[in-house]
Amino acid sequence: MSRHIFTATLVLACIAGASAGENTGRETLDIYFLDMHGGGSTLIVTPRGESVLIDTGSLRPMHRDVDRICRACQDAGLKQIDHLITTHFHSDHYGGLLELTKRIPIKRFYDKGAPPPEREQESKSFKELWPLYQQATKGKVEAIRVWDDLVLRGGPSDKAHDVTLHCVASEKKVKGLSGSIDAPVEGFEIKKADASDNARSIALLVTYGSFAFFAGGDITWNVEHHLAHPFNRVGKVDLYQVTHHGLDQSNNPILLKALSPTVCVAMNGPRKGIQPRTFADLTALPSVEAIYQIHYNTQYGHAGNTQPEFIANPKDDPDQGQFIKACVHLDQGSFTLQIGPTGERRSYRIQPPPDLS
Repeated sequence: MSRHIFTATLVLACIAGASAGENTGRETLDIYFLDMHGGGSTLIVTPRGESVLIDTGSLRPMHRDVDRICRACQDAGLKQIDHLITTHFHSDHYGGLLELTKRIPIKRFYDKGAPPPEREQESKSFKELWPLYQQATKGKVEAIRVWDDLVLRGGPSDKAHDVTLHCVASEKKVKGLSGSIDAPVEGFEIKKADASDNARSIALLVTYGSFAFFAGGDITWNVEHHLAHPFNRVGKVDLYQVTHHGLDQSNNPILLKALSPTVCVAMNGPRKGIQPRTFADLTALPSVEAIYQIHYNTQYGHAGNTQPEFIANPKDDPDQGQFIKACVHLDQGSFTLQIGPTGERRSYRIQPPPDLS
């Protein structure tokens, strides 16, 4: 049984600004994939204008990532961020938080309920960023754990579908699994235990009516295995945020096949993902119609790059900071993707729900 964190609209409807209860005139669920310095940041905006930001990129270069988050907020017409989720405590996922709080109001903060492993707490990066995180949140952070739901009102009508962020993994725990994720599984490759905070990332299944989107943070191979085996704990999805920037220590082929996405978006860097094994596994999926990338990856050539028209920041202009935007048209049974605020929109069908008869 899922444990709801809360139904956010009821809490926020009276807050000034572009709050969840406003009739914004928006007709789509919008998802922005942002160009962060080696990291990730994903902005989700419901048809009612309620917003969730997942991760905040890096502290340095100063202002770079926060400028890009604010640019996406401006494109979305936001005056505040209603919910901010930090998936894990690596510098490229929470470094920009304090500056962001000074640029736009943030109403609620969430994380996985624990700092990184002790070994990582000794790093120079953690010692610099953890006090800034505490300053930004003022210690008022709610933990997101496996089975938790964050439920947002989906549309301008009470009859509209909700947008639900459902936690399927967090702190090396997987929905429905009681044992260790690192225990051997006969007939399958289980890798050496990942002792980093990557394996402890929050992984979310975002649903809006029949539309499904998977955002797994930086979870790694063994966590992914148990999300897909011995049965699919996530289901098929329409949109897949390629886990861990497209690195091969993540993107377990068993999970990729279980998700069977229609469109993949990699939040990679010029020299960080997509790696060749992951790229080959994605392109081999029969369900995949398009792979988008934030950057052209200069390390791998054709072995790690999609077609040029699906790359937001190309090899010859890597610093423009373009985002990739998805818009879900639930009433039309489709979703579109575009690069930047004025890019060409390409349309894809939402997969039909499974036949349970």
